[in-house]
Parts: sequence; structure tokens; C-alpha cells
Amino acid sequence: MPDATIPAASRAAQTATAGDARRWAWRLLAAVILITAYRGLALVFGHLNLYVDEAQYWTWAQALDWGFYSKPPMIALVIAATTALFGNGVTAIKLGALLLYPVSTWLIWHIARHLFDARVAFWSALAFLLLPGVSFSSLIISTDVPFFVFWCAALYAYLRALDYDRWGWWLAAGIAGGAGLQTKYTMIIFPASVLLHLAATPALRARLRSPKLWTAMLLAALIFLPNLLWNAAHGWPTLRHTEDISHLDSNPGLHWSHLGDFLAGQFAVMGPILFAAWTTLTLWRPARWWADPRYRLLGCFGLPFLVIICGQALAGRANANWGAMAYAAGTIFVVARLLQLGALRLLLAGIVFNALLMPVAYHFDWWTRVAGVRLTTHTDPYKRVRGWPRLAQAFDALRRRYPRALLLADARDTIAELRYYLQPRPAEVVLWNPDGSIDNQYALTTTMNDKRGRDFLYLGPPAALDARVRASFAAADDLGAIHIPIDPGYALDYHAWLLRDFRGYAGMRQVPR
Repeated sequence: MPDATIPAASRAAQTATAGDARRWAWRLLAAVILITAYRGLALVFGHLNLYVDEAQYWTWAQALDWGFYSKPPMIALVIAATTALFGNGVTAIKLGALLLYPVSTWLIWHIARHLFDARVAFWSALAFLLLPGVSFSSLIISTDVPFFVFWCAALYAYLRALDYDRWGWWLAAGIAGGAGLQTKYTMIIFPASVLLHLAATPALRARLRSPKLWTAMLLAALIFLPNLLWNAAHGWPTLRHTEDISHLDSNPGLHWSHLGDFLAGQFAVMGPILFAAWTTLTLWRPARWWADPRYRLLGCFGLPFLVIICGQALAGRANANWGAMAYAAGTIFVVARLLQLGALRLLLAGIVFNALLMPVAYHFDWWTRVAGVRLTTHTDPYKRVRGWPRLAQAFDALRRRYPRALLLADARDTIAELRYYLQPRPAEVVLWNPDGSIDNQYALTTTMNDKRGRDFLYLGPPAALDARVRASFAAADDLGAIHIPIDPGYALDYHAWLLRDFRGYAGMRQVPR
């Protein structure tokens, strides 16, 4: 029964608004189902092998812990969940990406609808789901996949907390923030965005003194604490890894070319039309959109993330996907502004262009065959995921000849792929690490110290056996080269050796071959 205190005209307007929202929601649901179903078919029938990082994450999922060399534990937990339900096939390992992006999409819908209306929410969510970075990442399990979920969940909970100031919403934001930290360390930018938003909004500055805000942050820190303790117990490997990949110490100075490469990559991640529109609308009369509290909030949760990663690119190096979280708020911003300015056609052009990139990426091999293009090392974007099953098959033939020999390799990518593709899974492969350096997960979890007297099948670089390797064993039998051609100019090239009677790492320096 309608509330008698609400005028009939108002009740009719509310009913019309609710009905309009339902229609937009059903349209979005249909789009999400169709796009996800198509991506599922592309995943099942696309025959993509595991990328090195995916294979590594799968090995982490076999021995869950509170941390790993380069990442917090969430990515391993996601893979452990999907493989526990659906087995250890490639599709099951990647399935988390396929299933979690729709969750992020619906969170984008709720955030945009909360700030604007159902029409903006629909186009924002659809635009997000079709971002080239999301389309490509939907077939690759990576830390960005669950990170989007927790970032968007924290943002939505924060919006509701601002509206109602209830403990439940503040604690929900803290839980999502803590889970985000257990996914990717750049979640630390989220509380910085919260503080920036509160400080920049006069009506909300009193919230800076709210115990609910600081309790939520404390809760996030407590959820993150086990990973900090794990890092402390293992000598802070993740911190060292972050320093290494950012090149902040090894390559000091300002690197404008690196910044240019990163910004160019954003046109690929968001799509050229939408990224150009977002950049233009942000820089054009910023005081005007800043005066609107809705756009100010979106700016506070999009721009700082992108600016910080730009700073990292300028100071060292940053991969194109490192700024991806900026596009949760950024997509809503550009969609709402374009609709506000009556630029629906430009918005549709951006979305359609991005949508057309999806089948190009998913069926790249088919398109090149139809066009008669011969892939080379310079034109094949998938070359690094090809050939690993064939390498494992070739190495497995040697393993059957020497079943008592342990498996040995000196590179993270080789170990990760062999552990997955050799049968039975996970194959035990030990890292050759004479210097004792901790520069990958396998340096933390494998050792040669307890294997004196054992024989090893060593898969090493395609060159003469390193003198230090030879000196560490009683004998070394050359088993020949393994050559797995991928494209003209690119192949997986290794050399196999049977190393007999490990005597301990030789203390000599490496000598020229």
C-alpha cells in the first residue's frame, strides 16, 4: 500500500523512476550474459596456453600461504577456488577472470546509479565491461581481476557510508579495502583518495575526525597484517621485487620516454576514443566539473591513481595495466560527462570501437590466416604463451629415460610452465640458484642444500654448460638441444643435460665459455 504521506504525483514519479531503472538493469543483465558467454566460448575454444605469470600463480595455488614473492595471496586463492571446483585445466585456471569481471561491472552500475541515474549507470557499466583492457584481461587470470572487485566494492561501501554514516557500511569499506590490499599493494591509494575527497569537500571535512573512518582503515590494516608478517619473516621479498620491476634504484633520473610509453598504453587499455575524451573533459574547465560533488568524487578516485603511476613511469618504469584501477571511476566520469553534454554519439563510437577490438584480439590467429599474414616475432602478440606444452613433452621424453633424476632449471618462467605442463601436476622442478639470491618464488621454496649425491635433468640455456654448473657435479652428459619453433625469428630454445652426483654449489667464479 503506498505511503499516504507521499503525494500522488511524487509516488507516480518514483514508480516511473523505479520502472526505468529496472528496464536499464535488464538491458545490462542481457548484455553481461551475452558478452560473458561469448568470452567463455573464446576461452574454451581459443586454445591459449598459460602465460608464465598464470602458470606461476597456479603453482602458488597448490601451496596457499599468506604471501608470495611478488604478490599478496588473493590471486592464488581465486585460482585455488576455481580449480577445486572445475579441475586443473587451462579454462578452470582462467575462469576467475571470466566470472569476476561481471561482478565488477554490477558494482560499477550501482556506483553510477547512486551518483547519477540508471541511464548513466547502464552506459558506464557497459563501457567498463568492453574496455579493451577488460576484454583482454577476461581471458587471462591476473591480480587486476579480483582487484577491480574489491576496489569497486570499497568505493560503493564508502558512498553508502557517506550517505548513512552507519557502522556497517564503514566496516564493509574496511573489509573490501583489506581484501584489496591482500590482492595488490596499490590498494593503498584508495585510503589516500578517501582522505583527499573528504579534505576537498567542505561539507564532509568533519568526517576526517570520525572514529568510523579510522576504524575502517584499522580493520583494513588488520586484514592486511598477515601478509606484512609473512614478508617480515621472509626478508621483505615483495618490497624488493617492487623496487626491481619499477627500476627506481637501478635507473635513476627522469624518463620521459617511459612516461610517454605508459600514457600511450592507456589509449590501448581504455580505448582511444574514451581515453581521449576522459583526458579532454578532465583538463577542459576543471573548475566546472570540480564544483559538482559527484564529479569531484570520481576525480578523487580516478586521477590520483593514474597520476601516481605516471610518476612511477617517469621515475623508473610502469606497465600499461598498472593504472587500470583509475578506470573504475574514470569510466563513470567520462560516460556521465558525455551524456551530460549530449555527446551520446561520441560515447557510442567509443564503446562500439572497443567492442570491435574484442573479436580481433580473441580470434587473432584466424584473422591473420584469412588475411594471409605470416606471424613473426614482431607481429605475434601471443608468442610468449605458445609452445610450452611441446617443450614439456620434449623434456618429458628425457625424464622417462632417467626416472630417478630430479628436474632442474635456472629460470622462473621455465619452472612455472614445466610444473604445470609436465604430468603428473605439479611436477617438482628445483631452481638452480648458486648465489642464493631471492628473486622469485622458487628461490624461496626450493633448495639444493639437501640434495647432495642426487642426479638431475637440467634444462638450461642454449649454450655450453656453465663452468660453475659443471664443477658442482661429478659428471655432465650432454643430452642435446631442444628447439621449439614458434614464429620466424622466435623459438623456445634450451639445452638438456644429465648432471650426475651433486657435490654442492661450486665456490668458483663463472669462467668464459
